[in-house]
Amino acid sequence: MQNMTGLVITDIRRSSTFSSFDLLTAVILDANGHDNQHILSLAKKNCKGLLILESAIADKEFPNIGVRRGDQFLRMWANPDHGLQVGEELRF
Repeated sequence: MQNMTGLVITDIRRSSTFSSFDLLTAVILDANGHDNQHILSLAKKNCKGLLILESAIADKEFPNIGVRRGDQFLRMWANPDHGLQVGEELRF
């Protein structure tokens, strides 16, 4: 059986910089043992992402975007037709 990883969408906002894009925040699940670049590539594709702005492990809590201390998370610009909802879990 192949190991899967995934992410949970924790926040979606209209980009304040470019109004034609959404700013997505997602927490990466089960990232251990997976190639980070591959995870980011799959996340970008599955979220209709255009640009990954940040990928990091949170050193503090960010409750306004649903990220807890120690979470591996990413933020990206996405097309507004991404069709994702906060709380949605994607597996790949």
